Amino acid sequence: MGKIQFYGATSLDGYLATTDNNIDWLTGLNGIPADVGAQTLSQMTSAIMGRVTYDYVAQFAPNAPFNPQNPQMHSYVMTHATREDTPQVTFTAGSVTELASHLRLNPGNVWVVGGQQILTPLLEADLIDELYLQVAPIVLGQGKRLFGDLTTTHKFELTAVHQYGPLSEMVFRQGN
Repeated sequence: MGKIQFYGATSLDGYLATTDNNIDWLTGLNGIPADVGAQTLSQMTSAIMGRVTYDYVAQFAPNAPFNPQNPQMHSYVMTHATREDTPQVTFTAGSVTELASHLRLNPGNVWVVGGQQILTPLLEADLIDELYLQVAPIVLGQGKRLFGDLTTTHKFELTAVHQYGPLSEMVFRQGN
């Protein structure tokens, strides 16, 4: 049985992207080691993401695997738009919590990529096992938030802290 792990970066004030879905503030940072996250990402056998995240990555690196540390990883893109599946990508309008529950039963870990429309329902359903949160040294002031409103409190335990050039990474495990 695998783990469901959020792995991603935010600004100091908790934004994943600008209001127009831009992440140049992150990709333009200097001094981030090329192998950041290699060990964690190599264990990801599937990913759940939103359409905006998928479209951005497909435009940014159209011929690269979504996860260079595991090019065989299968991605599930949550969207209401009709798109044709590929051998590596399944487009679905189904329930993100049902999908995550199903994927958790398989070997390997599930990478949760993207923002609050994917992450918030998974947190609400207690389906996130770990959060790998990199924080960039920039305050955006506005943009797309990582966390949405939750109806209950969800506790996590800090298990590790790392510095990768300008990024600080905190690793949290779901607490009791």
